Amino acid sequence: MTETAKKGANLTYQALALMSRLFYEKFGDDAIPIIRNVWYKMGLAAGERLKEKLSTYDFKSAASLFEEREKQSGVMGTYQISDRLYHATTQCGYSCGVGLKDAGRPICEAVMSINQGQFKSICGCDVEMNIVRSRATGADCCEVIYRPIDVSDG
Repeated sequence: MTETAKKGANLTYQALALMSRLFYEKFGDDAIPIIRNVWYKMGLAAGERLKEKLSTYDFKSAASLFEEREKQSGVMGTYQISDRLYHATTQCGYSCGVGLKDAGRPICEAVMSINQGQFKSICGCDVEMNIVRSRATGADCCEVIYRPIDVSDG
């Protein structure tokens, strides 16, 4: 991807985030299912494109790809990856990449569902997402834990 294309993709992402935030501010919790649906679908599409960079399509491979992308974009932090865990924490003071600082937990969860869609496309399983800390809730960093959901977990 060219540098111009990367910037364009980033601008699109930021524009959708701003639109989502404004939509949430205007319509409140009624907007959350719509916002979540849009971001999740965007994640499904992005995940299909990301699969091209992988030779194996399991949870751990997807998580490793997420970590690599975060580091390439300059998001420093700590990452734990295993077959059943992706635990990412940004550096303290890191600015929310989508401009959701102090916007609230519901909008953060809705926007972050993009990652759930990406996991679904890449490894074929749904993932549980636990946002432990978020800049959207006033925390000094973001910390998110993803775990694959097995059908038997029900």
